[in-house]
Amino acid sequence: MEDVRGKTVLVVDDEPNVRMYLQTVLEDAGLDVQTAANGHQALDRMTEKKPDVISLDLVMPKMSGLNFFKYIQKNKDRAGIPVVVVTAHARDELGSEDFEQIERFKSDECRIFTLEKPVDAPTYVNTIRQALELEPLAAESEEGTSLRVEVTDAIRGADQETLKKALKILKDG
Repeated sequence: MEDVRGKTVLVVDDEPNVRMYLQTVLEDAGLDVQTAANGHQALDRMTEKKPDVISLDLVMPKMSGLNFFKYIQKNKDRAGIPVVVVTAHARDELGSEDFEQIERFKSDECRIFTLEKPVDAPTYVNTIRQALELEPLAAESEEGTSLRVEVTDAIRGADQETLKKALKILKDG
């Protein structure tokens, strides 16, 4: 599996719970994440650090996802950043027109990927990996997912000495 360390995703979504969910999913996958609630904030974040991928909601206040996208396409340094559009409005009156417009930008030079909300974590992470030109992660079995959740819960409740013992066991194989 290729390493994602050092890769940054800018998550732009006006819904705080969605933004937090997407951020958590990406951080759990080993990516660095910046967040913004609208296009204006996203532009500010991009001046702080240029992201490797942008995860973009289309329907947002202040500056829509489409207007943000068009704005960054005018800048030579930003135009090549892959964009993963994550929207709940691809097929309704709020966002279908914007969705169709952004789809028309797709080309070899303008890499755009689209997902419709709600989006599950493995699909989202693998789409981000695709945008980064990395291989997708293998799907984890339901049993593996359940076991991972159980271990994570146990770690959260463990004391420091138990964590040290568990880490030693994991390292020793």
